[in-house]
Amino acid sequence: MNEITTIVRYFNMWSLLGWYDIKQKYRRSLIGPFWTTISTGIMVGSIGLMFSTLFKSPVKEFLPYFAVGQIMWLLISLQLNDACTMFVQYQSVIKQITVPLTVHVLRKLWYNFIFFLHNFLIIIAVLIIVGHGFSWESLYAIPALILILSLLFLLSIILGIICTRFRDITQIVAVFFQIAYLFTPIIWMRKILPAKYSWVTDFNPFFHMIELIRTPLLGVAPAAYHWIYMLIYIAVSAAIAFYFLKRFRHKVAYWL
Repeated sequence: MNEITTIVRYFNMWSLLGWYDIKQKYRRSLIGPFWTTISTGIMVGSIGLMFSTLFKSPVKEFLPYFAVGQIMWLLISLQLNDACTMFVQYQSVIKQITVPLTVHVLRKLWYNFIFFLHNFLIIIAVLIIVGHGFSWESLYAIPALILILSLLFLLSIILGIICTRFRDITQIVAVFFQIAYLFTPIIWMRKILPAKYSWVTDFNPFFHMIELIRTPLLGVAPAAYHWIYMLIYIAVSAAIAFYFLKRFRHKVAYWL
């Protein structure tokens, strides 16, 4: 219960530290995190146009599909990769100040969410210029984003503890995400997947996470099974995360 109330009790701490990390990274930069937005926007535009030609898909269909998928993938992959090293990164604070481990998880999640908000400007631009704009179905993206952030929070706890104890797991996670990117419908569309290979997406948690955001932004309400899968993932992750916290929270400082 203490780990859950951390979000409110330590709000000023993790939110200010997250902002501090952003400012430190872009210290003396004129436009700060918008450099990331510009580079990501160029990448989304160039790859989107190239692959729409390769797959013979209309730009108005493929580019918004790819843009939303890519921006969501960046949020997911950056957060979970960073989670592997966050306790090591914040070890000076962990060793000196007694606060719940979830404060550091929230700090990193807030840090990456700020980048996501900057990159979300790309999605807005693509949907307005190339796509069909926004509709009432787009509002489904709000509860979907809350669920995704909740899942990322829980998975970050699990990965953070495991990777602090076994440092080699960090490299395995990095390689895993490189492979998972290719098996997730981001640069390719699910409709081109033969029916006999539907398991590639049906059992891919990243596909359901991305689709919960992508389909409403593209004007279609998310299918019910995406919500069901997400709730199952959250329930399982919560059970593992809170078990890890109960069992290992006091050992993390000794592993650093």
